[in-house]
Amino acid sequence: MYILKPTKEAILNHAAACYPRESCGVIVNREYIECENISNSDSEFVINPLDIVRAEAKGKIEAIVHSHPNGSTKPSTFDRLQMPLHSLPWVIVSYPETDIKVHRPKAFTAPLINREYIHATLDCYSIVRDYYDRELGIELDNFERLDRWWEDSANADLYVDNFASQGFIQVNDLQRHDVILCRVQPTAHVNHALIYLGNNGQLTSEASEHVIADHLVLHHPYCRRSRREIYGNVWQERSAIIVRHKSLM
Repeated sequence: MYILKPTKEAILNHAAACYPRESCGVIVNREYIECENISNSDSEFVINPLDIVRAEAKGKIEAIVHSHPNGSTKPSTFDRLQMPLHSLPWVIVSYPETDIKVHRPKAFTAPLINREYIHATLDCYSIVRDYYDRELGIELDNFERLDRWWEDSANADLYVDNFASQGFIQVNDLQRHDVILCRVQPTAHVNHALIYLGNNGQLTSEASEHVIADHLVLHHPYCRRSRREIYGNVWQERSAIIVRHKSLM
């Protein structure tokens, strides 16, 4: 996709005007249309749906545009997850470095090990869903959840309220693929999930480095990257409930 010089200038001007917040917009008829970023975060963008309606009234949307303040034109993990959903080129502008690059949508699957943390997209429940889908062919529902939902007893309990509806049964022993629900620090609800891998920490759905250890778990810590580690005393003390999918009973 070739971007006309006036369109590039409009994109850069909008990025500068929004800095240090991400700018966003679309390209229609090879012209840039500014849109409102309604995200609560300066480092993310959500295009106001009303702006999309107005843009589509002018013609077919040819590309989605956003800026990376103090960043590069390289797509973030969240960008790479979202790009295939729209089937449109994404134009990313870095500012204040003022560089622009067009990215074609490509299929992207976040790895189970060493994935970036993005709440409600790549978090400790997401890794359970992805593990069961990729390793066992079991699909689990997704649930809307606020960040730090576990701190307020008025919020729904993501795990305890839903594990039975997803085919899980509480058990007292451990076997491979079980989910261990933990309480990390004093909280209103259990707030973390470990997937028990047992003595064989290898995955079948992706290449994984061989680990010589017993009682391994896979999990995604809050605001950190997912990893495998030993299910030692620290995690055992935090464990509250063990659940097993009925198909594995």
